[in-house]
Amino acid sequence: MFALVVNPAAGNGRSLRMLPEIEALLRQENIQYRVEHTTRPGEATILASKACADGCEAIVSVGGDGTLLEAASGMLYKNIPLLIAPCGTGNDFIRALRLPADPLDCLKAQLHAPEFSVDAGRMNQRYFLNVSGTGLDVEVLRETEKYKRRFKGLFPYLLGVFDAVRHYKPTEATVRFDGEAEQSVRFSVLSIGNGRYIGGGMRAVPNALVNDGLFDVVVVKPVKKWQIFFLFFLYFLGLHTRVGLGETHQCRKLSISRQDTTFNLDGELHRCDFGEYELLPGAITLRIPDPYKKA
Repeated sequence: MFALVVNPAAGNGRSLRMLPEIEALLRQENIQYRVEHTTRPGEATILASKACADGCEAIVSVGGDGTLLEAASGMLYKNIPLLIAPCGTGNDFIRALRLPADPLDCLKAQLHAPEFSVDAGRMNQRYFLNVSGTGLDVEVLRETEKYKRRFKGLFPYLLGVFDAVRHYKPTEATVRFDGEAEQSVRFSVLSIGNGRYIGGGMRAVPNALVNDGLFDVVVVKPVKKWQIFFLFFLYFLGLHTRVGLGETHQCRKLSISRQDTTFNLDGELHRCDFGEYELLPGAITLRIPDPYKKA
């Protein structure tokens, strides 16, 4: 028995539009399933956890990155595969897995693929699968929200960049890597990557791997307002770490301290004074085609 955890609001209703085709695929494959719809934020975690307790063979997240994160948060170290039917706006996590963008093709690729464990991240008591961070990207995400209902993919994020430039100023925070001495760091963006992509395909953490047991942390130097659009062009190509704008660290633990700071966790914003990060190796079981393992 598969459990389909469906977020009806994802992708402006795309999840509901794709659901009949997803169900038809499962029937064609002779896979029994049940459908669970979320009605409020956080409910996908509850539904996924219950499906695991009920002995479901796999859980399918039918929604965007937010739905995926919620479902994964209810499945940590339960060794039950989490499959992905990406129906959101950005769908950044599947890019790191090299899965198809089309929800049906993506699910087909996973149905009979081998199981594959990936890492997850925790910040205080909250989780993320893909990328967390703070700085300019938080302002961009705030501005992006108003465009998601009208546009898909990278375009809402680019519009958010235009609007965020008005509020931009560099951030300074106290950072500690893996228990080393604290250091004061000044930056435009600080990204903690388990995955690589944000904003519908921008390579914020270009060398991160979801199964290497390490965070890749990219600290982007402060830039002037007129340089921001050039910075995000480099972001899109993943070149900011190659031209000296981004400095990369690898670690298993990280802390960031700054009063009244907003942190981004896979697109969800949370405000606090202190963020303590820890990598959770092999926390989530997926089904991924063999070529990913050889990459």
